[in-house]
Amino acid sequence: MEEPPSVAIVVINYNGLRWLPTCLKSVARTDYPRFDVYVVDNGSVDGSVDYVKKNFPRVKVIRHPRNLGFAEGYNEAIRKIEADYVALLNSDVEVLNPSWIRFLVDVGTKNPMNAAVACKMVSMDDHSRLDSVGGMGIPFWRGFVDIGREEYDRGQYDHMGFEPFAFCGGAALIKRDVFLRLGGFDGKFFLYVEDADFSWRLRLWGYKIGFAPEAKVAHYFSGSAGSKEVDAEKLYYCHRNLLRAIIKCCGPSLGWSIRNYLLFSFIVATGFCILEPTKAVAMIRALLWNLFNLRDTYSRRLRIQTGRIGSEPIVLNRMYPRFRRHEPAKHIRIRRILNTLFEHSQSLPSFREAASPADKMSS
Repeated sequence: MEEPPSVAIVVINYNGLRWLPTCLKSVARTDYPRFDVYVVDNGSVDGSVDYVKKNFPRVKVIRHPRNLGFAEGYNEAIRKIEADYVALLNSDVEVLNPSWIRFLVDVGTKNPMNAAVACKMVSMDDHSRLDSVGGMGIPFWRGFVDIGREEYDRGQYDHMGFEPFAFCGGAALIKRDVFLRLGGFDGKFFLYVEDADFSWRLRLWGYKIGFAPEAKVAHYFSGSAGSKEVDAEKLYYCHRNLLRAIIKCCGPSLGWSIRNYLLFSFIVATGFCILEPTKAVAMIRALLWNLFNLRDTYSRRLRIQTGRIGSEPIVLNRMYPRFRRHEPAKHIRIRRILNTLFEHSQSLPSFREAASPADKMSS
């Protein structure tokens, strides 16, 4: 019998001692024949490393001397690890199905163009509610959101035709060679949007994102971040990284996308000036950061666009599926105004016309 692909289960950790016992005990029950477990520690000072070495001696520890963030923390570790696939896991998750790796690998190997496979993530507080089955874009250039978040799990995404635009970095399988070939996560992101950005680049290079509904894990939303609230710092990273991703990855839609991004930013920042001034400052900081880093962003754009084979219509249609999305209750009136402005009064320009027969075959 052919030997199954090797898998490295890589748990990223930063001061996550409270989460590690549940996470690593659940990972230890994995029944796949060829896997190793790594904890990648980003300079924790809460005793995480000592705990792992004492209680899980078979787990390999890769220790960074300082907090490199989600993106670069994974990049550095994955370069050192030898495996066919890497399974990314946040420390604030619990694996619910011991056969999760089998299901992920099955989906990954079924189609050679599946470079990544998303897990079904449910709420740690209530396993009957979904946390994420992958990511999609919010029209128009307002960010990315988890598909299915806070919906009851009725199997509505378990059908064969479902394909998320992006995997969630909290629990997903990735082909290691493809990850390295595309340059891994964008190290300048530090955290947030790196999974959507990498998935976007995968699609530009012709790859697909699979989904394995049987690979079920429970996730405590923003547990590793420390707060479920979108504070000013989280808004800053999300907003700045989104603009960098737009500049790098948009093709013919770039001008239209930046105009929408700037219009949305102006409206939201104006509202925050009245309601939450620190968040208005965060959005201004995000724009300034992109101006200071524009040369580097543009050089990366040239490399990405030169190698792309995915057409703009195909990518945008995948990015904006017709799924209901979760919307927080906070500032609900402002959200309704934004939805009306950005979703009902605008339409995608001509580059999102019906794809050619060749595009349809490749999709």
